[in-house]
Amino acid sequence: MPRLEFVTLDVFTKERYAGNPLAVVKVPQGVEVSTEVMQKIAREFNLSETIIVHDAKTGADGLPEWRVRIFLTYAEIPFAGHPTIGAAVYALGNLSAESSSDSRRGRLLANAGPMELTYNPSTGVATAGIAHNFHEHVQYPFTVEDVQALQPALKTAVKLSQQNIAVVSTVKGMNFIAVELPDLKALAAISTSSKPTPKLDDGWNVGFSGSYYYVYTSSPTKSSDGIEKITVQSRMIEGLFEDPATGSAGCGFACYVALKRGSSKITHFSITQGVEMGRKSDIEVTVTLTDDLKAVAHVELGGSAVKVMEGFVEY
Repeated sequence: MPRLEFVTLDVFTKERYAGNPLAVVKVPQGVEVSTEVMQKIAREFNLSETIIVHDAKTGADGLPEWRVRIFLTYAEIPFAGHPTIGAAVYALGNLSAESSSDSRRGRLLANAGPMELTYNPSTGVATAGIAHNFHEHVQYPFTVEDVQALQPALKTAVKLSQQNIAVVSTVKGMNFIAVELPDLKALAAISTSSKPTPKLDDGWNVGFSGSYYYVYTSSPTKSSDGIEKITVQSRMIEGLFEDPATGSAGCGFACYVALKRGSSKITHFSITQGVEMGRKSDIEVTVTLTDDLKAVAHVELGGSAVKVMEGFVEY
């Protein structure tokens, strides 16, 4: 019976049993695995995402490239944050032919597009230039009443206004209702609930939708080089599921805030997630805007990962 190697990682953390668990399944060169089998493997792991990593090939610029596909337990998705960072740490840390202690480079080829990677073996931190197509949905607003229907506790816990709510997509098919809350007490009142069903803009009404609740934990600062720095604590809920770390939501949220503020070409976000469920995750996102501050030019996601298990999956 054929089998594939796998590892599991805890992502957006350097501590085992924190962060967001991920299965990384390696497909050797010359081996064909059907989409149906990939989906079954993801369902068997029963984690929020499983990433399938094909053996590296050398790109035109000499960098190693890994073709990847990302699966929920029930569907394939074009992009997700913690599979990207987990695969970056594992590929450049374990699969790369490069063995230096200096920063290593590579590339993931995902359905959403190519993503440039760096990995620093000394710090254990990987970054990925995210293939983004940011979009804020404005045709059919998600209302205060809609949020309160998802989270009845917010009816009495806080006074929401429409300006606290946005529906955003990092790429087409990865959609999040972003809701700003006033304090950590309100964030703690959030619970799993029914699945959100926002009506998205025409031509965008496809894919995954989740709810992303966030609190600013300090006032924004600006460094001497003009980079704005923002710290946030967040939670991501999709129906009865809560995610310990959601890089795709963090990227969409960060693009939205950077454009809304429009005060700096480069904004760096330090996002803490998963605290309430005992799996603290540390996510770094840097958004670079165009010179006129009207559009997103570049999104970089960063974080660490640590190996927990390894073995083989038969199919």
